[in-house]
Amino acid sequence: MDEGGVEGETLDFAVYLARQGHRSIVISGGGRLVSQLQENGVEHVLWKNIGSKNFHCLKYIPKLKQFIIGEHVDILHLRSRLPAWIGYFAWKSLAEDIRPALITSFHGFYSVNSYSTIMTKGERVIAVSDGIKEHILENYSIDRSKIRLIHGGYDAAVFDPERVTGERVEKLKKKWGVGADGRPVIMLPGRLTFWKGQDVFIDALISIKDLDFLALCVGAAEENASFVKKLQEKIESHGLQDKIKLVGHCNDMPAALSLADLVVSASSTQPEAFGKVAIEAMAMAKPIIATKHGGSLETVKDKETGWLVEPGDSQSLAGIMREVLGKQEQLPIIGRNGKSWVEQHFTATRMCEKTLQLYENLLEDKKKRREGEILTVVQMLPELESGGVERGTLEIGKYLADNNHRSIVISAGGRMVQQLEEEGSQHISWKVGAKSPLTIKYMLPLRRLLKKEKVDVLHLRSRMPAWIGYLVWKSLSKKDRPVLVTTFHGFYSVNSYSAIMTKGMGIIAISKSIEQHIRKAYGVQQGIELIFRGVDKDKFDPEMVSAGRIERYRQQWNLSGKRPVIMLPGRLTRLKGQDIFIQALARIKELDYQALLVGDIEDNPGFASELAEMIKELRLEDNIFLTGHCEDMPAALMLADIVVSASSNEPEAFGRTTIEAMAMGKPVIATAHGGSLETVTPGKTGWLVDPGSADKLALALEDALTSPEKIRQYGAAGKAVVDSTFTMKSMCQRTLTFYHKLIVAQRGLTKEAAACSTRVG
Repeated sequence: MDEGGVEGETLDFAVYLARQGHRSIVISGGGRLVSQLQENGVEHVLWKNIGSKNFHCLKYIPKLKQFIIGEHVDILHLRSRLPAWIGYFAWKSLAEDIRPALITSFHGFYSVNSYSTIMTKGERVIAVSDGIKEHILENYSIDRSKIRLIHGGYDAAVFDPERVTGERVEKLKKKWGVGADGRPVIMLPGRLTFWKGQDVFIDALISIKDLDFLALCVGAAEENASFVKKLQEKIESHGLQDKIKLVGHCNDMPAALSLADLVVSASSTQPEAFGKVAIEAMAMAKPIIATKHGGSLETVKDKETGWLVEPGDSQSLAGIMREVLGKQEQLPIIGRNGKSWVEQHFTATRMCEKTLQLYENLLEDKKKRREGEILTVVQMLPELESGGVERGTLEIGKYLADNNHRSIVISAGGRMVQQLEEEGSQHISWKVGAKSPLTIKYMLPLRRLLKKEKVDVLHLRSRMPAWIGYLVWKSLSKKDRPVLVTTFHGFYSVNSYSAIMTKGMGIIAISKSIEQHIRKAYGVQQGIELIFRGVDKDKFDPEMVSAGRIERYRQQWNLSGKRPVIMLPGRLTRLKGQDIFIQALARIKELDYQALLVGDIEDNPGFASELAEMIKELRLEDNIFLTGHCEDMPAALMLADIVVSASSNEPEAFGRTTIEAMAMGKPVIATAHGGSLETVTPGKTGWLVDPGSADKLALALEDALTSPEKIRQYGAAGKAVVDSTFTMKSMCQRTLTFYHKLIVAQRGLTKEAAACSTRVG
C-alpha cells in the first residue's frame, strides 16, 4: 500500500465503504498508505510478501480460505496478479454455496500471457478505461458481458484548489526553491521509472532550454536508483540543475499541483491504464500535456482541457511546451475547462458509487441464481449476419441481459456479433449451421456447456442447429435437461428434416399463419405459443431520428427531395420479389417517382446483376437505385413515402420489414399471403396485392402515388397498430413468460417423478 494508482483507488474505495457503514478490509504487504486506511475506519491485514513471486506465497491460499469463512466475506475483490492467483485458488477451493462474489480489476495493460489471465477470472471484471476494456477483449477469451467499465476518479475533497491553504503551498515552495523568480513551473508527477517518461520529459526540456522555466519531477526516487542516476547525469551534462529538479516523493500532491502552471504526463513505452495524474491535475485547474495512448485518450480533451502528444516523442512534447509557454494567458482557460470536465466525469465518489452498485448487483444476481430466479438461456442459429431470425435473437439476448438473466448465443458469427456482445450476451463461435457430417463434432462441447453452465433454456432457431441441440438434449438425463424451445421462423418445406422444429417442449409460432402451418403440416396441437415479432420502439420512432441522419442518406442516394420515394427493403433474393417490383414500376413509368432497393448486394451478386440489367433494359436508371446494405434503417425509412413488401413465391412468415415501416408512419403495399395478412389491413394501413402479380402491384402503386391523403392516413393508422400490438418489448416479455411457464411445468413433472420413485423404492 505505497503510492500508485492501484493503491490510491483501493484506499479511496475502502474508505468509502467504511463511511457507508460496510465492513471494509484490505489485505496487503503494508506500506505508507496503511495508516490512512486505519484512520478512516478500514481494517488492514498485514501479510508480508503476499505480492512476492516465490513459493512462500502459497501458504496464503489456505490462510485466505479460512479468513473468508471466519469473517463471512461477501465480496472478494482482487486488484493485482499474484494476490489474484492466491485469492482465486482460495475462492475456488470453497464450496459453491459459501463462496463470496469474486471481482477482479484490470488496472493496467498487463503483458498478455497465462500469468495475466487470472485477472479475467472474476465473476465480474472491472476495466478502468475503455482502452483497458478493448485490451481485455482483444487478448483474452472472456464473455464481454462480465466486463464493467468503471473509470478511476480523484478525491474531490482533497484535490480542490479552494481547500489548499497558502501555508501548505509556501512550505513546498521553500522546500523545493520555487517561486522567488516568477518562472513558470512545469511539473511531471509520478514515481521515477522508465515507462513514466521522465527521460523523454527531460530531453524535451533540453530542446527548450532557451526558455525561462522551472521543471519539477515529483515522485519517489528510491525505487529505481540506476534510472534516477541516469536522469541526474543528463541534467548535469546540459547544465540544467537550476531548471530541472528531481524533488522526490511528496505527501501533499494538491499543494504541489497548486505550484504548477503546466502539468505533464509523459508515459512513453507503456500507456497509462487510466492516468490519475491527469485528472488530479485538471481537478486543480491545471492544463495537462499527456501522451496520446491508453487512458489519456478518454480523460484529456485535446486542445480543450490540455494537449495530446505521441508517446516517446520528445520533440513534439518540446514543441507543445514551447507553444504553451509562449501563450501563458491561455493556461487558466484550459485549466478551468479541465476542472469542469473532471468534476462531471471522473470523481472518486462517482467511481465508488458505481463499484458499490456493481457489488450489490452481483450479490443480488448470485442470490437470485441460487433461488432459480435468474435464467441461463442458450440460443442457437447458423450465423449472425443479417435477417429477422438474427435480429430476434439479438433482441431476446438484450432483454435477458437487461433483466439480469444470462444470455449465451451459439452461431458461426457475423457482423452482428459485436452488437450482441455489447448488449450483454456471450457469443460462442461454432459452425452449427453447416450441413455437413462434421457438424456433429459440436455435440460433445455443447453437452459439456449445458451441464457446466446449468442452462435453464435451450432455444433452437434453425433446423441444422436444432438437430444438434435436440440430440444433445435427448442424451442428457432428465434432471440435467434444460427446457427445450424451438421457434418456427418460416414456412419450412414439410419433411422429416424440418420436423425437428416441432420437437421443442414449447414451440413458438411467430404468426397465426405459421401456427396454422404447424398444426396442418405436422399434426401438432399442443405446446404452441403464438408470439408476434416486434419493433424496437426506442429505435424505430420518427421522433428519435435526427435530420442529420436522414440527410446523410438523401445525399448518398442522390434523392431530389421533390419526387415521391418508393422503397423495398430486404436482402436481394428472388423470394423478396425485387424483380416483380421492377416490372411493376415499369408499368407506371409515366408517373414521377424514385424507387430504392435497400439490401446487401454482396449477399447475392448474381441476382443483383440481373436486377441491374433489368433496370437498364426497361430504361429506369433515373428512377430506380440499388443502395446496398444500410446500417441505419430508421433513417432510411424516413426518406420513403411508400414501402413495399413484394415477397412472391414464398410468403413472409411474419414480415418484420412491414411493421418497421408502419412504426415509422409509412403506408405499406404488401403481398396478400403469410404474415402480411395479419399486419396490413387494406384500406386502413396499406394495400394487399396478389403474390407475384406485377400488374396488381402497379395498380396499388399508382393508387398510392396519386392519393397523398391516403399515404398520410394509412401511415398514421399503421403506426397506431404497431404501437398497440407489435412491439419488441411485448415480444420479449411474452417469450420470457413462456420460458418460465415451461420451467415451472418441467419442475413440477420432475418433482412428481421423484416422488413416484421414492414410493416405489
